[in-house]
Formats: sequence, C-alpha cells, structure tokens
Amino acid sequence: MNDSGFVNRRGIRAMVASQAAFAVSDTLIKLATGSLPAGEIMAIRGCFATLVLLTVILASSARDQLRHLRQPIVLLRALMEAAISVLFVLSISQLPIGNYTAILLSAPLMITAFAVLAMSAQIGWRRWLAILIGFAGVVLVAKPEAGGFTAAAGFAMACAALVAVRDVVTRRVPAHVPSLVVTFAATLATTGTGMGLMSLQAFVAPHLATIAGLALAALGVTLGNFCVILATRHADVSVVAPFRYSNMPFALASGFLVWGDIPDLWAALGIALIVGSGLYAFYRERVRARAASNV
Repeated sequence: MNDSGFVNRRGIRAMVASQAAFAVSDTLIKLATGSLPAGEIMAIRGCFATLVLLTVILASSARDQLRHLRQPIVLLRALMEAAISVLFVLSISQLPIGNYTAILLSAPLMITAFAVLAMSAQIGWRRWLAILIGFAGVVLVAKPEAGGFTAAAGFAMACAALVAVRDVVTRRVPAHVPSLVVTFAATLATTGTGMGLMSLQAFVAPHLATIAGLALAALGVTLGNFCVILATRHADVSVVAPFRYSNMPFALASGFLVWGDIPDLWAALGIALIVGSGLYAFYRERVRARAASNV
C-alpha cells in the first residue's frame, strides 16, 4: 500500500469515527432537551468542552498561539458557531434525530449553491440537478404544513445554511492559526451565548444524570471535531468528505434505539435523495478535479 493510500484510509476511519462521536453527542443533547432549556444545555456542555479543550491546549504548543483568538475571521466563525448551536438545540428538541441529521446533511449542497450565487462559480447541469434533487429531499423530510414549514424544520434548515457559510469562512482562516485555537474560540462563543440565554430563561436545576450526559456530549463533540481535523488535514478531501454521510445510519440507529423513531415513506425517500445527491455531487467534483489535473 502506498503512502497516499494509507493516509486516505486513516482519514476515512477518522471521518467515520467523528460522525459516530457527533451522533452520540446529538443523542445526549436531545435527551437533555426533555428537561432543560436551550441556554442551560449550551452553557453546561460548553463549560465541559471548554475545560477539555483548555487542558489540551495548555498541554500542547497551541498555548503559544492563543493570541489568534482576536483575529476577526476567527471571531466571525466563532459567532456563527454560537448561532448554529442555538438553532441546533431548538430544532433537535422537536425533530426526530434522523430527520434533523438529514436536513443538516444538505449543507454541502448549500455550499455549492452559495458558491454559484455569491461567487459566480461555474457548475454543470448535473450538479445543478443534484442540488435541486437534494433540496427536494429536504422538503420531503421537513414536511411543510399548510401554513409553511414548522418552526423546528425551519431552525434545522437555517442551521444547515449557516453550517454551509461557516465552512466557507473556515477555509479563509489563515493556515498558521492552529485548529485547536479555532475550535476553542467557537467553544467560548457557544458557552457565552448559552450563559446569556440562561439569564433570559427560568433556571431549571439539572439532575446529576443530565449533567453527566452533557459532559459526555461535550467529550463527544470535542472528539468529533478533532477527528474531522485529523481526517481533512492530510488525507485527500475528495476521498474522505463523502464519509460525512456515515452520520445518517448512526442517527437513524440512535433514533430507533432510544425513541423508537422509524422514518415514514416520504421521510425515507427524502433522506435517500439528500444522501444520494450529496454523494453524487462529491463524485462529480472528483471527476472534474481529475479532468483538470490531466489537462
């Protein structure tokens, strides 16, 4: 096996591990929404995540790079992450975890559409068709009512759109800024936002089991972010990126095992359209990259 193949295989394993960790974290957050308001959930999980990250940063060379927390692009990304966290908690508290995850997985399609509309990028009719099919899948999963989309579905779609923009912003973060510092900034912003929301909501004393669950959620989301960084830093992004969709079976399994959720026919079709169109878009991107490299 050549070095490139080994690195890509390791990247694939890391990406799948990250999605499993995210699924565990999402499950624990959804369980917590049954007894705690959004602000408390964000604040408690954020405090644990901050403690984990701070420990890692102080034990590594990244501690000398904390000055980059003040960079405008890092602060912008952190604020977007905080907004994403609010939308995430509000939507996952009301949606089946599989439906929420499916809508969130439309983010790569939104990135492509955003690149076309805002940056005049050129794409072919096949990728346009994939985008339209993916968005049709979102509609099937979200199930708009006579008066429009439900609030929870709207929060999930807004979350996916912000994730798409956040990922574009992330690419503009200078390479010399450590990923740990970028993640730490986002965690601080999310925790601060949670504490701000707490001041506007009635306080609910959390049970010890809920606190433990949020501590595990913090560990899960931190581990997930680390594995994503490990997967994308050295491996071929076009190889490992499609494995983000491994989150879907994890989420469906969690929804069934914990809440007994089974997607109905239309939701199942929507999930298939979102995942299928996303994977096809990645495939077309790789085909175009190969064609460009052979010119």
